[in-house]
Amino acid sequence: MRAEGLNINEFNRYFTVMKRWRWLLVALLLLALPARADVLLKVSGGDAALEKNLRAHLGLQTEPCDAPTWRIQRLFKRAESDFQPALRALGYYRAKVEKKLNTGGECWQAVFTIDPGTRVTIRQRTVSVRGAASGDKQLKSLLSELPLARGDPLDHGLYEEIKTRLRDFAVERGYFDFDFSRKSLRVDPAESAADIDIEAVSGPRYRFGQVRLSEQFLDEDFVRRLISFGPGDPYDARALTNLDRELSDTGYFKRVEVNPRRDEASAGEVPVDLLLEPAPRHAWRAGIGFATDTGARMSLGYANRYINPRGHRFESEMRLSQIESGLTADYIFPGENPLQENYSLGARLLHEDSDSVYSNSATLVGKQTLKSKNWTQTRFLELLHEQSEVGDDSTTATLLMPGIGFERIRADNPLRTRKGYRIGMEARAAYEGLISTSTFVQLRANAKGIYRFGEGGRVIARVEAGTTLGGNIGDLPASLRFFAGGDNSVRGYEYKSLGPVDSAGQPVGGRHLFTGSLAYEHPVVNDDWWLAAFVDAGNAVNTDSIQLKSAYGVGVRWYSPIGRLRLDLAFPNDTEADDWRLHFGLGADL
Repeated sequence: MRAEGLNINEFNRYFTVMKRWRWLLVALLLLALPARADVLLKVSGGDAALEKNLRAHLGLQTEPCDAPTWRIQRLFKRAESDFQPALRALGYYRAKVEKKLNTGGECWQAVFTIDPGTRVTIRQRTVSVRGAASGDKQLKSLLSELPLARGDPLDHGLYEEIKTRLRDFAVERGYFDFDFSRKSLRVDPAESAADIDIEAVSGPRYRFGQVRLSEQFLDEDFVRRLISFGPGDPYDARALTNLDRELSDTGYFKRVEVNPRRDEASAGEVPVDLLLEPAPRHAWRAGIGFATDTGARMSLGYANRYINPRGHRFESEMRLSQIESGLTADYIFPGENPLQENYSLGARLLHEDSDSVYSNSATLVGKQTLKSKNWTQTRFLELLHEQSEVGDDSTTATLLMPGIGFERIRADNPLRTRKGYRIGMEARAAYEGLISTSTFVQLRANAKGIYRFGEGGRVIARVEAGTTLGGNIGDLPASLRFFAGGDNSVRGYEYKSLGPVDSAGQPVGGRHLFTGSLAYEHPVVNDDWWLAAFVDAGNAVNTDSIQLKSAYGVGVRWYSPIGRLRLDLAFPNDTEADDWRLHFGLGADL
């Protein structure tokens, strides 16, 4: 077969030769491009921002060596005019420029020596807003944070920013008739001073009008309970942004569009169109992983996102590992305010088989979850039946436990946290005369904090504590006894290997728990690879025998495409059982 006089074999040989010589061809092409001359700027005071601005305005800057001499001379002559906007933009109104041009040799050269002079500073700044916005607390906060206060160096960009921020505030807060009645920047070069005078009239604050829903698969009444504002509420663009996020987070919807219709505003009210596209009803998820505490593990989860039009859901998960396996199922239904309250009825089957504990348990649990701005509160009633063997101690327990928990998480970035913390607390109790085989009160608390120093390393601190009051610790099943040791406890020791021991030296769990950790992590490659050093301490103890264990070590962190991987080499202070241990884990920072 022929193609334009060149057969296929000849074409392939030609293409292979081209691939071998492609870098030489690229180099020759670069050499063939016209060279650009060197423009030297000497700016007194070493203001890098000013020099960058001067180069950006200088027309001569982009001319090549082979440019016509007449054009180089013309652009050189008008250089002072090019510099003026760049100088004045940053407050330099009395600059002096000396220049020199050499057109001989292979390429022309230009040298500019610039003395910018005294920079103009703000002598007086007046910014005010009349109208309904004058009493808005958000406006008062904005005015206090505006740039170019008295004594600051003049920057025309920041002057424009003042006006932009005022306009943005008006749009965000619903002052759609906002307009400037005065806006002036007066510069006195002789005095090196500038006066700013800005006055605006906000007009009335608009309100939210009717929220118009697209065709729904859920009850309209239920969907409207998901909306945190209603007709007549003051307009706030952040409420619309929050609504978009909150509706997306419910899991009911695949796509959410919130569209305020300012063009249809009437009588000071802005209608809002809400387009909601349902997510698939059924969802499956599967995962595999490995951790030192549990060994190889896998999970399979199923969710029915909306069992009925009232927003009821069902979630279940099966987890299998070498140490712990379980099956959970929860029926969840929303409260009066679905974004802040929900209820659930659930069941749990758990099995644990480690060197310290052998346990089988079944649990029925009812929960009420309440979310506020700062905390998530969980109230629960749990019925537990568990058979466990810990050391040479065998226990069968049935416990009806009311309880309450609180959790708070704050993080600037959940995946790569620079600054954040997590706090959790829980209390539960049982009474022997009410179904339960034991009487006790148990309290647990944990906290973790992360702080990064600029673009350098970060410090991570973690603490966990617990105590059991009343009853006999031997009457409690394994899941309610305290153990220490493992990936997220005291590294350097095996999982649940620390605590009071029986006559054979096997850990049997303690009445109290305390563990703490302090670590420093430092980035080494592109913020994806980090090195770490840490020290852990703590133990599970009884009141009559308190002995803390400690360990130290180093590790590697990698932010992989599937999450943050952690590998630690830990050395215990007590080397009777082990000289060192490797710990591996996968999970988020907090």
